[in-house]
Amino acid sequence: MAAATGRPGLGTDASHRGGNPGFVTVTGGRTLTWPDYAGNAMYMTLGNLELEPRCGLLFLGWDDGHALHLTGRARVDWDPERAASVPGAQRLIDFEVDQAIEVSGAIPQRWSFGGYSRFNPA
Repeated sequence: MAAATGRPGLGTDASHRGGNPGFVTVTGGRTLTWPDYAGNAMYMTLGNLELEPRCGLLFLGWDDGHALHLTGRARVDWDPERAASVPGAQRLIDFEVDQAIEVSGAIPQRWSFGGYSRFNPA
């Protein structure tokens, strides 16, 4: 998944967010939640969301070339007790979907699974 965020007057940022299959979960009728794991310690996405909650998510289907674009608003939950419910998570991000667009055959590239990253939480 890629998350797109921005800050008024300072531009936008797109950052990879990853984990094992199922790391993004449906937690409500229009709400998704994903964990924030230790990364490059730049916190661009988290900092942007603190100032501007509008966010876009992109999910690519590397086996079929489909893409799912979601727009909405995200909020970082800094509560360490809630984050502790997800192994390896430092905090959780809740995303409320405003719009979803699926594009069949959006990308010509294909990819076959080679294995999980050694950096993914157990």
